[in-house]
Amino acid sequence: MLFLSTDDAQFLRACGLLLLWSEGYVEPVTPPPTPLHVAAQQLLGLTLQERRVGANTWQEWFSGLGLAAAGEWQEIADWLVETGHLDPDQGMLFMGPEAERKYGGIHYRDLMAVFTADPQVVILHGREEIGSVDPMVLQRKVDGPRLLTLDGRAWQVNYVDWKRHRAYVEPSANAADSKWSSMPQPEGYALSDATRRVLLGATPAGVLLSKRALTKLDELRKEYSHRVLDGSTVLVREPNGRLRWWTWAGARANAVLVAGLLDVAPELLDESRAYNNWQIGLRGDTTTPALAEAMRQIVLLLKDEAPRLLPQVDDRALRTLKFAELLPALLAVSTLAERSSDHAGASAVAERPVASV
Repeated sequence: MLFLSTDDAQFLRACGLLLLWSEGYVEPVTPPPTPLHVAAQQLLGLTLQERRVGANTWQEWFSGLGLAAAGEWQEIADWLVETGHLDPDQGMLFMGPEAERKYGGIHYRDLMAVFTADPQVVILHGREEIGSVDPMVLQRKVDGPRLLTLDGRAWQVNYVDWKRHRAYVEPSANAADSKWSSMPQPEGYALSDATRRVLLGATPAGVLLSKRALTKLDELRKEYSHRVLDGSTVLVREPNGRLRWWTWAGARANAVLVAGLLDVAPELLDESRAYNNWQIGLRGDTTTPALAEAMRQIVLLLKDEAPRLLPQVDDRALRTLKFAELLPALLAVSTLAERSSDHAGASAVAERPVASV
């Protein structure tokens, strides 16, 4: 394998990935959680297949599949009837006019395709393509302008066309804020934590680093030395005056931690609620004891009420979830939020002590 990195962040991610490889790490393949949109699609597909199903017996077809809980199944069925996707008549359910209108073309081809690849959103400045980002970057709710760093510059997102998977941007003067709040690609906990361990001194075994790479790695270890501690997360006041909590948890775990802070201590989060793969923005007057106490409460919630801690998502981002229209709004939002969450990673970080620099 040959890794060529074009900036410091990519270089650190490459080092983290190589560290995981040298340790024999294999990323687990797990299905997305709470596939309620698939449950709705399956119910419509069953009705299409059988031409009609019993209004009180269709549940027998899905027993043991685990796509949804019994109450969720019923809520989905009621919604499909209410919205005209299913048509009830004399104790039976038939394909409704809304389902025929949306999916009836070419023999219900769109209804038959359950899975679609997670699309990248193309970033455009005028007609010029700047790059692409993971949809999660644009799904989370933000207060104030949404900022990105791409092609070595800071950009402000003006409009997202979810149907065409395009976002339109303009140059931003907030380069410092963009550096810490932007996140072109969300990482998992394992990769972000491996990056932290590289900065702490771990070196991938069996990997040949060029002289230039070794020099750069030494520079970055010095630059980030106050943002990493073995066994602790770190609260740091950056040169721009902003307070950052360096978790190295990955974006999905950080999203859960932000949701937890909104639940137990919203006064600790800064106005933007910004986070990325490596850190979370906090109010400038946040103290280490206050953050540690919030983490203690979040640890308890993650053990007893984990589903309560879900990241906020932009309602417009529901267009990225296929068959979202087949779900009641709250179920659709929670389904998308679950896919943007990493409760295990959040729990691992929340249990660590908080240090300040």
